Amino acid sequence: MKHLLLACALLLSPGWAMAQVLRFATWDGSENLDIQRRIAAAFEQRHPGVRVQVEAYGAGFNQKLSAAMGARNPPDVMMMWNFPLYHRVLEPLDAYQARQAAFDAADLVPGLLRFATVDGRLYGVPAGFTSQVIYYNKDMFDRAGLAYPQAGWRWEDLRALSQKLSRPAAKVYGYGLDVAPDPYDFQGYLWSAGTRMLAADGKTLQGEFDSPASQAMFSLLLGLLDQGLAATLGVGDGKNQRQLFVADRVAMLMDGAAFRLELARDGKRYGVAPLPSFQGRPAQSVVSVSSLAIARDSQHKELAWQFIRFYSSVEAVRLRQGDLPVLMSVARELRLQDDPQVQPFYAMALSMQEAPAFLLNPRWTRASGVVRDAIQEVFLKKGDVAAILQRAALKAERKLQ
Repeated sequence: MKHLLLACALLLSPGWAMAQVLRFATWDGSENLDIQRRIAAAFEQRHPGVRVQVEAYGAGFNQKLSAAMGARNPPDVMMMWNFPLYHRVLEPLDAYQARQAAFDAADLVPGLLRFATVDGRLYGVPAGFTSQVIYYNKDMFDRAGLAYPQAGWRWEDLRALSQKLSRPAAKVYGYGLDVAPDPYDFQGYLWSAGTRMLAADGKTLQGEFDSPASQAMFSLLLGLLDQGLAATLGVGDGKNQRQLFVADRVAMLMDGAAFRLELARDGKRYGVAPLPSFQGRPAQSVVSVSSLAIARDSQHKELAWQFIRFYSSVEAVRLRQGDLPVLMSVARELRLQDDPQVQPFYAMALSMQEAPAFLLNPRWTRASGVVRDAIQEVFLKKGDVAAILQRAALKAERKLQ
């Protein structure tokens, strides 16, 4: 009875009755989810009478978000990356930014805003990013007496190092190649070779994905596999690249910033280097950007913008330890530009000159599966490389029509 009376008293109390709930949907889990909750709590302290409801959608983020949008019951604020696909159900933010800025564009890592801009309108505010780098296993390099990779190195250097580090009979390899990659991440290989998956017109793959430059890059990577210099990651025994790297069975691999947190928990000695160049061309990395957006159907848009403003503040950016800071001022404050395990991520973020395919065509998800299957078919050696890429380019183009 006492518990019932207490519950009634809470419901009838002015603070509870007047609490305004702001829903915030995130794909984060584990430690990053705790950070999101700390940011939400700090915002609540500055806004009495407001409660931020952190909704962890996890691995089913896209499906749950789409269902909420379809039911006209979306979260007020949400993590977002695919703005070309979702922008019609999001609130344009240009007027909010002009009236009460959430960020100083000059302080943001260059290039991030284009991920949240569609047809010249801003729909999101960058919250986190990563580029791709080469992780190298210091223990394996030290035992072999090899110097660590440095900026300005080439794929020829990676191959030469792999020859000295690999022992195929013992299932030890110089490089780990993801043979079942996300097509998004694989774009960096093609850009570095001087070609693309999708042309700038947003429609054409023929002459790009199946170009001589693309075939040359595939041939280089296939050569590493054929010569026993690279492990096949992403399939079979190679599904857990973290275990292979920690167990000293893979000396080098390509990955983003989250991998360094995993290795730190393992206590593994590692370093990171920029991507190697190919045939004299500068290396380019893809950049993955997470942003905060407001639902068009939100009933609390002004409050949602205040939450985004706080989330974008120096205080909140400092709290997001799982992400690389999107504010250059915070990166300088934390001396990340001097940290050899972090600086290459910023260098590679600035390397991206091409536009990712999903920014060029909102229908790209229809074609990406075709591209993914073709990449796997090539690496699993199921046919002629040129023929596989040509068939995939034609089929993917038809998916975009």
